[in-house]
Amino acid sequence: MWETPKTPLDTGLRDLQSRPLVTVHFALTIDGKVSTVGHTPAQFTSARDKQRLLEVRSKNDAILVARGTLEKDRMSLGLPDQALRQERLRCGASEEPLRVIVSGSGEISSDLPIFKNPGAPIVLYTTSKIADSKRTELEPKVAIHEAGQERIDLNYVVSHLFSHYHVRTVVCEGGPSLVRSLADVDLIDRMILTIAAKLFGGRLAPTMTGPPGDFLPASRHFRLVNNEIGDNEFYLTYEHDACTPRTRL
Repeated sequence: MWETPKTPLDTGLRDLQSRPLVTVHFALTIDGKVSTVGHTPAQFTSARDKQRLLEVRSKNDAILVARGTLEKDRMSLGLPDQALRQERLRCGASEEPLRVIVSGSGEISSDLPIFKNPGAPIVLYTTSKIADSKRTELEPKVAIHEAGQERIDLNYVVSHLFSHYHVRTVVCEGGPSLVRSLADVDLIDRMILTIAAKLFGGRLAPTMTGPPGDFLPASRHFRLVNNEIGDNEFYLTYEHDACTPRTRL
């Protein structure tokens, strides 16, 4: 089972006294693609990697995902492995991680699997652009918080998760636009990547930070802290350079 450090607050120059440790978890092809050019779900990793996804989820207080990925991948953000749920309870955590969605428009269908499958409470961070009718439709299913007027303020999102929901660790499972936005404001502390033995090609097929576009405001530097060989795939863990050395995973 994947193990996370027990105390995420020992991360040196990273300010984690008022926000959670943010992990990005993605599967990539050898040429760095996370999906097809049509942004369709690409189930290209092994059964072991899919179990690993659940293990990583189970080690976090919350799961973060953008609306587009939630819709395209039909995600429920649950933890179907009973042993992992029981382990969380034994550690004094909730049975499943908080499910967190970000959407600037708030235009989310209430018929998605996440709203039909039992699990942890659901939180939506949106903007003042959300329609009153959509708010009324979603409020019985999800706690809604405005995190900006025109654009989502991700610094507010993570700070609010920390203070209001007592989230100390959160894992982002996509999509690329959200990862790009997290990188823009330097909010990625750890990356857990699966490198699959496949080539997709395609100039417009998205990478972990989306299709080709502008550079980040500055480079974000990471250190490789763990690597494993899986079922014809590599599992790599990186930490932000500003994090202090700790026991390797």
